Amino acid sequence: MSENDIIKENLARKAILFADYDPVMGIGSPIERFPLTIILQDGEPATFHIPLSMRDTELVQLFQELPSLKEGASLLYGTDSEDAQTRLFMVFVRLRFKHDFEFWARMTAKIQDKLTKKIIPFILRLAQRILLKDLEDMRLAGVPIRLILLKARQWGGSTLVQIYMLWIQTELMENWHSAICADDEGQSRNIRGMYARAAKEYPKSFGTITMVPYQGSSKNKIVKERGCIIGIGSMQMPDNLRSYDFSMLHLSEAGIWKETIGKKPEDLTQTLRSSLPDLPMTLEVLESTAKGIGNFFHREWLDAKNKVSGYKALFVEWFIIDIYVKPINDLFNFIRTMTDYDRFQWECGATLEGINWYKTFKANNRYSDWRMQSEFPTTSFEAFQSTGARVFAPSYVQQMRPYCYAPEHIGQLFAAGQKGKEAFINIEFRKVPEGNLWIWTMPDTSGNIENRYIVTVDIGGRTEKADYSTVRVLDRYWLLHGGRPEMVATWKGHLDQDLFAWVAVQIAKFYSNALFIVESNSLRKETISSEGDHYLTILDEIAEDYDNVFTRISPEKVRGNPPVLYGFHMGQNKVMVIDALNGDLRDLGYIERDIRVLDECDSFEYKADGTMGAVEGTHDDLVISTAIAVWASESPLAIGPVREVEVRGYKKSKIVSEATI
Repeated sequence: MSENDIIKENLARKAILFADYDPVMGIGSPIERFPLTIILQDGEPATFHIPLSMRDTELVQLFQELPSLKEGASLLYGTDSEDAQTRLFMVFVRLRFKHDFEFWARMTAKIQDKLTKKIIPFILRLAQRILLKDLEDMRLAGVPIRLILLKARQWGGSTLVQIYMLWIQTELMENWHSAICADDEGQSRNIRGMYARAAKEYPKSFGTITMVPYQGSSKNKIVKERGCIIGIGSMQMPDNLRSYDFSMLHLSEAGIWKETIGKKPEDLTQTLRSSLPDLPMTLEVLESTAKGIGNFFHREWLDAKNKVSGYKALFVEWFIIDIYVKPINDLFNFIRTMTDYDRFQWECGATLEGINWYKTFKANNRYSDWRMQSEFPTTSFEAFQSTGARVFAPSYVQQMRPYCYAPEHIGQLFAAGQKGKEAFINIEFRKVPEGNLWIWTMPDTSGNIENRYIVTVDIGGRTEKADYSTVRVLDRYWLLHGGRPEMVATWKGHLDQDLFAWVAVQIAKFYSNALFIVESNSLRKETISSEGDHYLTILDEIAEDYDNVFTRISPEKVRGNPPVLYGFHMGQNKVMVIDALNGDLRDLGYIERDIRVLDECDSFEYKADGTMGAVEGTHDDLVISTAIAVWASESPLAIGPVREVEVRGYKKSKIVSEATI
């Protein structure tokens, strides 16, 4: 990208960041809207962009037929006086309040500005509108609102959640109780203070919001006009929240919730969630800045992001917050002197002025990389980094992400049996919604390409707390035409080791008798008795029925008649295969399709003892099986060159030579 192209793109990004936004006229809203023109009392037309949910209301249909207030008032009230026209317009305003949060917030809610500390109308920033879009999508779909928010500092995420809850309680629902829970009660009171300020400043022309103690409690307030309780509690003192049937929960700064004797964040949230009915209009927002890896909030975030919970995961980057910009005097010089990390932020979507703010703020406040990335994260993975010792550079991982997309097929393989020869009879793929096998490209069964497919396997355990078992399938076809190998399938899940090993080799058979490479360190050996005790590995069993298993020779036994050793032994070879993956990420040496692999790469780090592995609370099983695959594809010790062979019909792949690893 040339300097002029960067400047042109930067102007486009700033246009989005600082786009016109008028919640009264409905301009710049993230909510789908349609134009409605009303001729006002002065005879001038005004076009309001109002939510689609208002389209079928009687009043809007009336305005579409009789667009002037004068005509509408005459029809409805028998007079077109100014008072009648004002009355009709106020009916329109009150109707819009029930459909249009942004309009209601601008007209009725007051907040304290973070910079000037003045009390101002609540007009949403871009980041707040992005959050609102997710909340409204769920509300309008008629499903429970469940969201986990990972955020940068100081853009008003908590404010938006509180005012949105106030809107639901005052405009949409009655007796709809809510709770605020932070790490300590002082934080919870501060958050409820936003609610209390908005209630106090509520325009009298639209009514009143009166908050009084509920049953004499200083911790729980009730809105008299709506019967809605607003309770507060904390991780440290949770008992106040245990006895109410809440319909909305705001769980704040969960990243700092600590487990203590007899108190776990999971226990508190389970108690609160059990009181939350699974109904439309119910709400839970769990929000925080990231505070390390492996804690409660990190686990909740991963579950939401991996779609194993019913929560939407939303990350708000620092660079979409409009206050984080600093002007640049010489754009060309700034571009020429950008660091690799500056360019990484640019590739992620930051403006040049945003990058300039980031560099200046970091220098002025003497922030470390770790602290800056924690409080002002560029990516969600960066937010959770516990150290700066990541193995794969962020830019290497980021440039591969555009190649990833959802699998074409999700399901599993079926055959005549689960083990032995029967496992290879009548293999077929069937779509299963929750299947462990994700396929981007089905196998090419023409059989005229030798050394085409590689299947690599990392064996985990069967319980949910164990490591995952993973299979990767690499297609080397495009090497014939000067291209790059491509990942075409992934299996990930929990299963007994022996059953999983046969599932994995079925996948290899399915992919044209692919080279089958198993990371053998984690294989459990079975003790059997037959004229004395000896050990028989799962791979030994598989090799009896599958003839394309990767083998190695123990270095201590290269002389004489060494035994056949199946599988890839990681050990000291870990650096070798991780280096291969790092190089291929850097050079785009292969094409990745599975976004989960890149997510694991972002949380793969050097440990204090010099080893490499996943940061606490995450997994690296896909990283390992992928690294072995890309290494094997490039290593003549593992597999020969991919080539076309002249055959009629199906031809089995060439059996790989033994390799000394």
